[in-house]
Amino acid sequence: MQSVLIIGQSGQVSTYLQERLSGDYRVDVAGRDRVDLADRRSIKDALKSFSPTLIVNPAAFTAVDSAEDESEMAFAVNAEAVAEIAEYCAENNTPLIHFSTDYVFDGEADSAYTEEDVPAPTGVYGASKLAGEQAIIDSDAPAIILRTSWVYSNVGKNFYKTMLSLSESRTELSVVGDQIGSPTFAGSIADACGALITKVLDQGEIASEQKGVYNLSCEGETSWAGFAQAIFTAHGKSKMVVKSITTAEYPTPTKRPAYSVLSGAKLANVFGVELPDWHKGLEDCVNETR
Repeated sequence: MQSVLIIGQSGQVSTYLQERLSGDYRVDVAGRDRVDLADRRSIKDALKSFSPTLIVNPAAFTAVDSAEDESEMAFAVNAEAVAEIAEYCAENNTPLIHFSTDYVFDGEADSAYTEEDVPAPTGVYGASKLAGEQAIIDSDAPAIILRTSWVYSNVGKNFYKTMLSLSESRTELSVVGDQIGSPTFAGSIADACGALITKVLDQGEIASEQKGVYNLSCEGETSWAGFAQAIFTAHGKSKMVVKSITTAEYPTPTKRPAYSVLSGAKLANVFGVELPDWHKGLEDCVNETR
C-alpha cells in the first residue's frame, strides 16, 4: 500500500489532511518526537525509518512576530530542515509537497500574485520560508511547493477562532481594514492537497515539468475587517459591530503584506486542482463548527 508521511502532527493543515487521507493510503504522521525539524542532523535518518512513498510538509515555525527575535530558530525549521528533507527526497526520488506562504512577497502589488512575480519578504518569517523554497529548488528534488495565505479553521489558534472567542464578551471590535487577502479554510487546502496527492501517486512521480512553485488559496479577496464581519454574519451574531482601522493603528513587530491575493491559475492549469471562493470555504468551516 502506498504511504504518505505528513510532517507535523497538530497544525491546521496537518489535522485536516490526516482526516482527508484516512482510508486512501497508509498515513504516517510525524510530530516533533518523530521528526525534529530543529535538529537537522537527525532528519534524514528519521525520514528513512518511514520509507514513505510521498512526503507532505506543512510543518513550520509560523510565529510571525516571534520570528523577529528568534530568527535562528525560524531559519533552522523553515530553511535548514527543509533543505534536509529536500535532499532526502532528491536522493530517494521521493515526491515532496511542501507548504510555503504569501509572506514571501512584500504586499505592494495591486493585482493577484502569480508564481512568476519576484519575492521580496519584509520580515524574518517570510525570508526563512523563501529560503526553504530555494533549498528545495536547489536540491532538484521531485517537489511541489504550495504557497497559501490567511489560513483558518476550527483547529489551533487562528483569526476565525479568535473572532468567535472575542464575540462572546464584546459587541464591537476594531479590525484592520487596509490589508487585503484571501481567507483560506484549512479544510479546503486539505481537499485540494488530497486531490494533488492522488494525481501524483496515480502517475507515479512528479514530472520534471510539474516541479516548482504553485499558489494554493481560496478565490476572491477581502480585508481582515471584511472577513471578521462575514464570520459574525455567518454565525448570526447580528449585534457585533466591526470597526475598520488602519494598519498604522494596529502596529505589529513584523510588517504584514498590505495585499497578498494569490492567483491559483497555474495549479488549475497543470493539475486541474483549484480551491473554492473564500465565502464557500467559510460556509464549510461554519457548518463544521456547528
